[in-house]
Amino acid sequence: MSLSRMDLDAKGAGSPEGLVARILKAEPGLSAPIPIEQLCRALDITDIQDLDSEGFEGGLITDTERSAGIILARKGYPYRCRFTIAHELAHFLIPTHMPDIPGRFLCSRADMARLSASESDRRGRMEVQANRFASLLLIPPPLLRSRLVDLKDPNISQMVQLAEDFEVSKQAMARAYAQYHQELIAFVFIKAGKVLFTYKHSKFPFIVVRQGTPIPERSLFRRKPVRRGDASEIAECIPDVWIDVERGRPAPGLFEQVLGQRDDYAILMLWLERAEEEEESDEEAEMTSKERLRSRIGRYGAQRTY
Repeated sequence: MSLSRMDLDAKGAGSPEGLVARILKAEPGLSAPIPIEQLCRALDITDIQDLDSEGFEGGLITDTERSAGIILARKGYPYRCRFTIAHELAHFLIPTHMPDIPGRFLCSRADMARLSASESDRRGRMEVQANRFASLLLIPPPLLRSRLVDLKDPNISQMVQLAEDFEVSKQAMARAYAQYHQELIAFVFIKAGKVLFTYKHSKFPFIVVRQGTPIPERSLFRRKPVRRGDASEIAECIPDVWIDVERGRPAPGLFEQVLGQRDDYAILMLWLERAEEEEESDEEAEMTSKERLRSRIGRYGAQRTY
């Protein structure tokens, strides 16, 4: 690996996006899974050690000049450890990241999950940036987009396989899959029948079912048994179960798919038809918008179940 920190010295390279762009430019042959430990060593991380400190997932030990660093990561789920290592690498590389204790960063599991922070929350913004860097580095958008083009129509099983291929958590991959897929996708993570959190495409409508509230009775999750490890068929649902439907306008087609997981967890995918199809065949041009979408997902056995 020919990458060095000199490759990162450029205007704008202090942002998560800028840093990842420079890394990918310097190492154009990177493929999934990204060799995160090898990248760390190329960028002056001299060692990666186990962290045994209650309440913390990761840490970084470095000097004032950031000439070298040691990353600490808690043992356990390997994919989570990879994210922790990438997160701490961000703290090492982003010059504006300043630790609470000189020469030492310590990050909790809550820090690893932060997606937003107020402008006045300096530490929170550092953790958000580190998470964004880790996500972009472990799931580089160019690599993911090329895979999604080949996969075409969305399916929750695709997301799970991509998580394995990139060696990241389903949570991290679901966020990237929803963001970069050409279709309008959202994922709802569920625990004990209630919404834990959601990730969605930027153009997917607001999801009216709030965090911590029960999954709607008319959802596929409630209507069909959810078995661990099994992805359901894709089924059409009533749109206003999940989104606001403007009165007086045709309701869009909305489809659900559910994946059961252990310990009463589940993942639900929502797939919303676009208002206009950018490209369509002559045969599709004669169909209604809902007929087009049903035709496209027919290979997955989609059903109307309401």
